[in-house]
Amino acid sequence: MAQQKESNLILSWLRKISPQVRAVFLGVMIFGVFSQGMGLFNKFSHHDDVAILFDMGTTVSSGRWTLQLLTWLEGLFYGTGNTSLPLFNGTVSLLCLAAVGGLLVDLMKIRNQVYCFLLGCVMAAFPVVTALFAYMFTSHPYMIGLLMMTVSAWLICRSGPWWVKLIAVGLGGAGVGVYQAYLPVFVTIILFSNIRDAAEGEGSLRPLFRRMAVHLLCVAGVMLVYTAGNRFFLYKYHVELSAYQGIDQMGRMSAQELLHRVGRAYGEFFNPTRQVFRDMYPGTLHTLYLGVLALEGLLTVRLLLRTSRGSRGRAALLAALFALVPLGTNLIYLMAEDIHALMVYGQVMQVLLFLWLVDRLELKDARLNRAASLAASLVMAVTAVMYARYDNQCYLKDALHQQEAISYYTTLVTRIKSLPGYRPDMEVFFMNAVDPEDDPTVYNIDELDFIRINPYWHNSMEYLHCPTREAFIKVWCGADFPWGWDPELEASPEVQAMPSYPADGSIKMMDGAVVVKF
Repeated sequence: MAQQKESNLILSWLRKISPQVRAVFLGVMIFGVFSQGMGLFNKFSHHDDVAILFDMGTTVSSGRWTLQLLTWLEGLFYGTGNTSLPLFNGTVSLLCLAAVGGLLVDLMKIRNQVYCFLLGCVMAAFPVVTALFAYMFTSHPYMIGLLMMTVSAWLICRSGPWWVKLIAVGLGGAGVGVYQAYLPVFVTIILFSNIRDAAEGEGSLRPLFRRMAVHLLCVAGVMLVYTAGNRFFLYKYHVELSAYQGIDQMGRMSAQELLHRVGRAYGEFFNPTRQVFRDMYPGTLHTLYLGVLALEGLLTVRLLLRTSRGSRGRAALLAALFALVPLGTNLIYLMAEDIHALMVYGQVMQVLLFLWLVDRLELKDARLNRAASLAASLVMAVTAVMYARYDNQCYLKDALHQQEAISYYTTLVTRIKSLPGYRPDMEVFFMNAVDPEDDPTVYNIDELDFIRINPYWHNSMEYLHCPTREAFIKVWCGADFPWGWDPELEASPEVQAMPSYPADGSIKMMDGAVVVKF
């Protein structure tokens, strides 16, 4: 009887979840497998992941103090340290993303279940997720951080007592402390909520302005919590902020630099040209993005005209909020100068705004309304499928490169161990490893060179000679040499005269060590 009562309670709770939330959940999970399945069911490991298989990477020194807390909690819960587990970490990541999508459709009150499903599909297939899964050791805490910030924004935008807002501010600040680059998503959610309130509200604008003021205070509070936590943990661990990706300079810029970055944020919104933003819309997706943007502009103008019939003041406020959308989705430009693929998930919020506008279209002619709905659904379905195909191409490139590297370095290890007089205690020096000569015997997969998203941008030689080469040899070839480096020996005439690997004479014994010249 107790088990049946428990089962009924669970079913009752599940029934309370709206069909729209269930639809976005299904979209994320189904397309999560369709687009990211290769990354979930295989182990690809290069770049940072190969060197940090059993760690979480940099935390406090990168301003990610909550990431340090999550690392500690994970070790406490499991009894072992973090591990780069594709299926486990990836599934947790997708579940967090599905929860994010559910909160978004709930907050924006999107009614059409098909739109909700397609939103989930695009959220899961967006190339930022593919880039994140290349760093599987940290994918799940990053997505937990995104969920924390989304819950924070959801609570801030809903009516509730002041203490709920305080909890939301603390949660948001901690979320930023997992990964700062998800802050644009947090800000954009709040911006979209105000757009919805301005478009659907009636009567005086005073309550709306009061809510907006509270929202601004909450955003400031989130940054205050993040900054306070940052300073505390830097002091506790006696470290300084890293200069990597300009983390130590975030928010510090002249007025001229600020205007320049704002201009770039708007420019990249209307026509993505910068490499990292162009990578989010590969091939014909770039044209599709511009088409969706044009449709979104028309829908926005129609909404403004409709709103102006009831209140010109409300329409003016709505126009001002829409004008902030490019800045919100591309807020990362104001936060950092050096931007890579993991940092631009704010771009996917455009899909949410587009679907919300279509959901609120309500044309008088029912047939036109159905046609517009079908057209919007087809556009989003095509977008999701094209992203899924691109994601799979990224994983194919990674799989081929990884197998190529295993073969390449297994051969190298065999040649080292086959040297006459070789002993296991001999140091192995890789010479000319920073700028190696191209090996003409290595096959480059030219058909996949168009993939430039980080970290899948490598050609074959760049992949082989990445900075984590020694870690790759240890993990994937099972060989752990006493590694060494001698700059004086590298500059010697004898080493300079050596041919480059794999030529005969590119591996030699020198002064009781093995020298390999690339």
